[in-house]
Amino acid sequence: MLTEFEKFLEHYFSSQNATTRKGVSLAQQVEQRETMAIQYTIELRKMLSEVPVQEGVRQFLFHVWADVLATTAVRFGGQGEQTKTMKRAAAELIWSASAKVTREERADVIRRLPQLLKSLREGMGSAGMDAARQDAQIQQLNNSLAAAFTAKAAVIPDERLRELMERLETLEELLPDAADVAIDESLVLDLSGHQSSELEVVLEGGSTPSAAMIAWAHELQVGSWYMLEFRGRTEPVQLAWHGLRKHLSLFVTPKGRCVLFQEQRLASYLQAGLLLPAQDEALTVRATRSALAKLDVNPSQLLN
Repeated sequence: MLTEFEKFLEHYFSSQNATTRKGVSLAQQVEQRETMAIQYTIELRKMLSEVPVQEGVRQFLFHVWADVLATTAVRFGGQGEQTKTMKRAAAELIWSASAKVTREERADVIRRLPQLLKSLREGMGSAGMDAARQDAQIQQLNNSLAAAFTAKAAVIPDERLRELMERLETLEELLPDAADVAIDESLVLDLSGHQSSELEVVLEGGSTPSAAMIAWAHELQVGSWYMLEFRGRTEPVQLAWHGLRKHLSLFVTPKGRCVLFQEQRLASYLQAGLLLPAQDEALTVRATRSALAKLDVNPSQLLN
């Protein structure tokens, strides 16, 4: 009965409650993109584990371009033309950052570089990265590309580059299943790009959580109410949604303002007392108590 009731609450907040429906939909989109970005990161790490790629390029691919690929794949599909363009840009970047020892190779890089940088900026822009952060990323990549011209970078054989491109083309077939992805802190993405007038993402505040607080964050039940102190306001919020493995949690105010937490940040707020239960018992406990009271009055209901 408890499982059925929890399923009912999940459906109610995501489909029937006008106050929470849009926020839950936005949170699910954030989770889909983040999970896919982690999947891409895992596979890219495998692909490049034995390839001599400049560290700056490697970190860009893992921490920036994986999110770009995920954003594009969510919008246009893994085999959409836009997604293929982003994959080709990744292969082009890897090639450009490998050692260029002849004048012809260097001239080829210079000729192709403007289009590559344009694609990289378009990809970062589509993932919500502002111009200043794009500039910082491009500057770091320029340092890696400069190393290729001074022959400080390693040479990547043409055969290996072709193999990488082929694997990038079929990357979706290699991705680990979302249910099997173990999300650790090294893979968690910066969700600041998801901030909007409709969805606030909690990115700071609280204190370093203990294991007990992380466990408590996992036990919070959909439908229960809390008092949240956030951005100078203290107001009641209701837990409307938990994501995959409860890595993300969405709270909604009575006026429909949506606040999204990652697991660690939620535990941090619980530890610091910035998120406090606003009721003595959870909605599921009250529902169970009510059901038991009715059965006490009329036990014959158990037979129906």
